[in-house]
Amino acid sequence: MISSMTSYHSVSKETSYGCLVLEIKTLNSRFFDLQIKLSDELRIYEPVIRKKIAKTLSRGKIECKIFLKAREDLVEIKSNDLKALKKLIKSVEKISELIKRPKQISPVEIIRLHSETNNKQNYKGLDKVLLPLVDNALKKIIDDRQREGKKIKQLITSRGLKIEKEVSKIRKIIPKYINIHQSKINKKFKDALINIDQDKIKQELVTFIQKSDVEEELDRLNSHSHELKRLVSLSEPVGKKIDFLMQEFNREANTLGSKAIAVEISQSAVELKVLIEQIREQIQNIE
Repeated sequence: MISSMTSYHSVSKETSYGCLVLEIKTLNSRFFDLQIKLSDELRIYEPVIRKKIAKTLSRGKIECKIFLKAREDLVEIKSNDLKALKKLIKSVEKISELIKRPKQISPVEIIRLHSETNNKQNYKGLDKVLLPLVDNALKKIIDDRQREGKKIKQLITSRGLKIEKEVSKIRKIIPKYINIHQSKINKKFKDALINIDQDKIKQELVTFIQKSDVEEELDRLNSHSHELKRLVSLSEPVGKKIDFLMQEFNREANTLGSKAIAVEISQSAVELKVLIEQIREQIQNIE
């Protein structure tokens, strides 16, 4: 199934450990580029999160951020902790003196740091909440990408049909222009008061037909159109394959334009290139 590479999902969930905040954003990219940012207490789960994302998404720039905001009751300071808190503040001030432009640390952050250092909150079992949250977020991302992918598939399919119509149109008009050229050859011989030599006429006509023969290009364009239909119907990621196929489309359209024997055919070749470019623009956004 055609899937877009762009999507966004964010969710927060209250737990006994605090509030889990998850954000996943996916953007266009030729390759798979995954960036994960986790708060310190969640970094132990990075390998499994990375594996889940890589298994689900195969292409695009993916940014995943997950943070745990501690509950207020986990950062409370008891009266007998004030001595340790003052010591921590002095340490923070000394470190700030070593930095040119230190950022101000809020009292809440100092309290949280003290709490994490001394209370050593036990996060055992957090994965049972975190990992299902990641799974659900990835499902939402997939649903969004596939929904957008359906729209892109319709655009690609409609332009593919237009390409087939242009190819069919060229096939039909080529015999007409060959007949026109044959009449021109006959007229040229008559105007020059030369006896019409059927062999010479045939030879000149054959040379003209050989130079303007585009049957091979038209056959390839039709073949590429059938392949495009097949690719957009597959359930696997096909963005790179279609991108390569459009290069082949473009090559045939260029050759067709260079061999054009009439303005009408030149115009069709230009229209083909426009349709091909429109498809290429769309596939930059599919997985």
